[in-house]
Amino acid sequence: MCLVLSTSAACTPPASKDGGVAAVDRGGPSAPQAVTTDCVVARIVDGDTIICAPNQRVRLIGMDTPEMRHVPFGRQARDTLAMLVPAGARVQLEPDVERTDRYGRALAYVWRDGMLINWWLVRSGWARTLTVPPNVRYVDQFREAQRAARAEGRGLWDHGTFACGPGAQAGRGC
Repeated sequence: MCLVLSTSAACTPPASKDGGVAAVDRGGPSAPQAVTTDCVVARIVDGDTIICAPNQRVRLIGMDTPEMRHVPFGRQARDTLAMLVPAGARVQLEPDVERTDRYGRALAYVWRDGMLINWWLVRSGWARTLTVPPNVRYVDQFREAQRAARAEGRGLWDHGTFACGPGAQAGRGC
């Protein structure tokens, strides 16, 4: 897995509109704060949902990505997540207070090789923060990551047509 991304790396995320690949610093949380469970990624559903083998649907918490129908942003977010945690990858799932959502999906922070994938998606600009109490363990780090991504024009923030959605109210998004 690439930790420092460059245009020559084989595991780079989708390029920005100017053709460059946004390198993301290695900051952010560096280790889980709670006991984790292992997961082998079976497939990527979209930019914020994975399936763990054999059939556990997991929603990445603390962030939100465009839906697949939102072209091209949904596909870009999904492809970035697939680059970070491809099918077959072993990841660790860290729960917060609520373990499942109303749809029966497991809620988790996803870790791979000492990197919090949820945070990385926000910091690289392919996700926006989505805070749903009581799951707020990394809220301050996510907000700072989004502030930096927006200021630097990374990922979704690189496109003049992207705007925060209707759920983006104080404390719950942009």
